[in-house]
Amino acid sequence: MKIKTALLLCLMSAAALSVCGAWRSLHRITGPILPEEVAARFVGREADAEYFLRDSGGYVAVFSDRRSREPLKVTPIETKRLRQTDRLLLRDGIPAGDSGELLHLLEDLGS
Repeated sequence: MKIKTALLLCLMSAAALSVCGAWRSLHRITGPILPEEVAARFVGREADAEYFLRDSGGYVAVFSDRRSREPLKVTPIETKRLRQTDRLLLRDGIPAGDSGELLHLLEDLGS
């Protein structure tokens, strides 16, 4: 009887630890968060964007829309050399309204 009680207590403890671990993993922040003042520059501009900048294989790439899988062009700008804020923006896609704005954004990222 003592062995059954001990085994039951071990199983209950393991179950409790599993539940705690699962709860913590659900409520953990998965990574750095983009500052609101930076995100505000690009929020709401997606519908009017002609191009989007995103990461493609470790380089900044130009896409025709946010969901495109194939880039129009991959630049020589390595994303690992960018600031964390720029990498976070690229994760969601940086909208560019036209080719002039696209060139301006690429100049900023490349410098």
